[in-house]
Amino acid sequence: MDQAIGSQLRQKRLERHLSLEQVAQATHIRLHYLQALEAGDFAAIPSEVQAHGFLRAYASFLGLDGDALLANARVDGQNPAQPDAFEFRPPAANASASSSPPDSTQADQAFVEVGRELKRRRELLGISLEDVEKHTHLRLHYLESLEAGRLEGLPSPMQGRGMLSNYASFLGMDPEPLLLRYAEGLQRRLAERQAARPSARSKPRRTPAAAALRLRRIFSGELLVGIALVAFVAVAFIWAAIRIFALRNDQSVLPTAPSIAEVLLATAVASPTHTPLPPTPTAPVLAPLPGVQLTGSPTPPGVVQGASGGVQVYVTARHRAWMRVLADEKVKFEGRVLPGSAYAFSGEGRIELLTGDGDALQVFFNQQDLGPIGLPAQVVHLIFTIDGLQTPTPTVTLTPTPTPRTSPTPTATGVP
Repeated sequence: MDQAIGSQLRQKRLERHLSLEQVAQATHIRLHYLQALEAGDFAAIPSEVQAHGFLRAYASFLGLDGDALLANARVDGQNPAQPDAFEFRPPAANASASSSPPDSTQADQAFVEVGRELKRRRELLGISLEDVEKHTHLRLHYLESLEAGRLEGLPSPMQGRGMLSNYASFLGMDPEPLLLRYAEGLQRRLAERQAARPSARSKPRRTPAAAALRLRRIFSGELLVGIALVAFVAVAFIWAAIRIFALRNDQSVLPTAPSIAEVLLATAVASPTHTPLPPTPTAPVLAPLPGVQLTGSPTPPGVVQGASGGVQVYVTARHRAWMRVLADEKVKFEGRVLPGSAYAFSGEGRIELLTGDGDALQVFFNQQDLGPIGLPAQVVHLIFTIDGLQTPTPTVTLTPTPTPRTSPTPTATGVP
């Protein structure tokens, strides 16, 4: 039977040469609800109350009797309902006019207009406030306040906006225009309250002086915090500088230990000069070492007298060089010396020194400064004994002379 009702609606619409879009624009019923009514699919509509209300409004727009269609549907479907629940109530202009409060301000007028549209739509659909309360879960007194335009009867303006949107959606109306007029009414009411506020005040509000405002703008919170940070950093820097200067003044200057070379030089100056002994006839007389300058009393070339009680040799390195020292035929040092280092050697009867750079070593023999023992890159070989300093004479290696071969001399023989 629902399909038969939908067919009647569709046939009547086509006879009047109307499209569904035109019907939706005229009746303010959404397009998919109209399509569901013509297809007889009432289950696509959210509730039965809305379906009956949309059906009455659509049939009334097409010139049909909506109540007769609903009555036929109930009889054929054997599902009678109470006639009072869906009784069509035509809009009563006088009742609407009497129920609306007197328009006092423009804000109240906007709320009243919104309520009138809601009530007109509900009466057009033939839906009672009790049915709306049942399906929207909105209290009855809130629905009455919305239709009457009484904002004071709602919990709050924000909750009233949500109730208005739900009520308009249930009635199949577009809630956006109603919400816009509701917001305009709220703005007008706020403007009216602000305009009426200065007259109700007994004392005008004191405005701060211009100088105080200028000081507040200049000395803002950020500026004061920045000044405090800069002052803290400056105080910390000054305190640290004072502490550093105080620590430097409190520190005592420790004496620097003298170097080994200075100690040896000082000992050589303070020690008595040894009396040179005349050379014995058995001591070999060697050629003087080139580039070696001896300090103290002159001695025969090639021999420096030493002190009794063994042989003592101190070597100071002026720069890097290779050196080998033998004391009593035992190797005491062999390797490269470090600049500024001092080496002490002692032996019972003989110390032998060999280096590849005579200018790199400064030698003290029995507390006598011999100075650099050679020229740069000169191989120097010295022997220190109890009798003095000796430089070994290089031995000449004999080269064997080859024996000349005698060539045979031809002899003349007589010819017979």
